[in-house]
Amino acid sequence: MSVPNLTLRQLEVLVTIVDRGSFAAAADHFGIAQPSVSAHVRAIERHTGGPVFERTRGRRATLTALGRSVVAHAREMIDTATDLGNDVLSSRETAGERVVFACQRSLANFVLAKPMSAFALARPATHLVVRVGKQEDVVTDVKDGVADVGCYLANDEQRGLASEVIGRQRLILVAASGHPLARRRVRPADLARHGFVGPPPTSMFGRAVAKLLAGAGVSGVRTVAQATEYQFLRELVAAGVGVSCSAARSVATDVAQGLLVPLDFAGPDLWLDIRLVTARHRRITTPTLDLCQFLRESVRGDETTLPPSAA
Repeated sequence: MSVPNLTLRQLEVLVTIVDRGSFAAAADHFGIAQPSVSAHVRAIERHTGGPVFERTRGRRATLTALGRSVVAHAREMIDTATDLGNDVLSSRETAGERVVFACQRSLANFVLAKPMSAFALARPATHLVVRVGKQEDVVTDVKDGVADVGCYLANDEQRGLASEVIGRQRLILVAASGHPLARRRVRPADLARHGFVGPPPTSMFGRAVAKLLAGAGVSGVRTVAQATEYQFLRELVAAGVGVSCSAARSVATDVAQGLLVPLDFAGPDLWLDIRLVTARHRRITTPTLDLCQFLRESVRGDETTLPPSAA
């Protein structure tokens, strides 16, 4: 039983299934999809070497003997983690004000780097911690209480998070200078015949881009290469592998240098909302409120980032 490989979230999901009686109830509690709950259970079973629930449809979730043992240890570990969290919180309060901000990488690099520096300079008594990652990382950090507040690009809300749109970011289509679609008027049907380079289609950003393009009339987006980091994505696009749909600010330097060419798309403008998120039912501290207000003002004061009311 390789229990050290189990995560606290997996154990919390397991205990919640038992306490609430079903996978569906656990999914509602955490604000996640039921398949995600099942994935957590499968991960536990891989590490423990056997089933933790009886596989009987239509009945209350019933533990196996192994499951009862795992749940007993899980409760102990969760209690220990809770005590640790309380101790850490106490240490924070005695050490001074602290706020942890989780941010999607493209926003951190091209939109919020200067505002975050300005916030840190304006409030030297506040200990600012910035965590940068993918959209999924931001959502998980805020839901799990690792971060006090988060910011990412999305047109849809996430269950379990309080979400506020503080601005929008324009996306454009880019390709290599020698791409067949470069320097010509491009219709949605033209794009559908060419491959795309982008994030994994199953990722949050991949799904957001696919939905955005579908709304613009580009159906059946075909991903021919995937990249989770921009430096790899731009090399693939510049080499002629495919078209990319990227935030305009993230590709601005490469477009100015001629490495990438913006496509003249004969369709609606493509926008993603900049969402400021906090966890529902969690107390929001004064430093967190200060940071949220600072971000609202900074993003809305940015002439390249339109407010939600802009047409």
